[in-house]
Amino acid sequence: MALVIPLRPELQPPAVKRTLSFVLPGSADRTTIIGATGTGKTTFGGWLLSRQRFDKRPWVCLDFKNEELLDLVGDPPMRELRLGKMPDKLGLYRLRVNPGQEDPLEDWLWKVWARENVGLFCDEVSLISNRNAFKAILRQGRSKKIPVIACTQRPVDCDRELFTESQFISVFRVDDVRDYKIIQGFTRDAPIDRPLRDKWSYWYDKKNASLTVLKPVPDPYRIAASLKRDAPTQWWRSF
Repeated sequence: MALVIPLRPELQPPAVKRTLSFVLPGSADRTTIIGATGTGKTTFGGWLLSRQRFDKRPWVCLDFKNEELLDLVGDPPMRELRLGKMPDKLGLYRLRVNPGQEDPLEDWLWKVWARENVGLFCDEVSLISNRNAFKAILRQGRSKKIPVIACTQRPVDCDRELFTESQFISVFRVDDVRDYKIIQGFTRDAPIDRPLRDKWSYWYDKKNASLTVLKPVPDPYRIAASLKRDAPTQWWRSF
């Protein structure tokens, strides 16, 4: 479990509430995780993924860079999925995407939009081209039950919908002041630029306008073990 530290009153702008706990994303929520390389954003994203219900919908991890955390999970329980194919059973999938596959990825995302009830995890969401399919998923994800966990190093490279349509925003350290300005524009000027300890992060709940400081989640090995436990092969039935 992530530990919660309430933000000190002197760091609270008027629009941000103090909170002693934080709400995890629901079955149709979109979550954006922002942080520079090595800050812990992918590990945190993996931890959020490990808290999802794999017995309710398949989750597909879009892998643009042979992510090490996904290697630790392995097959099984994470099954390889070819671009163009849709998951036909519950469980956890890994979809490898290579440079030059923008058109097939766009077609596949439209299939997800039409199919509905499929979760998406993406470690480098800025590598999804700014076309219409992913925008439609972000805009209509709640009604179509398409939850999204999206990680990025550079908010300036991401489409605006990633932030406007996210219910939750997690902020680790970023290295460009322009990124902080973009983030604050979607978090009611919350003081997310105040330095935190290594691997600590801010958690912004847009609905409740609350800001919480989180200590680091477990390491990737423990998260991978949790995913192995909670997405077992016997749950592979049609949905």
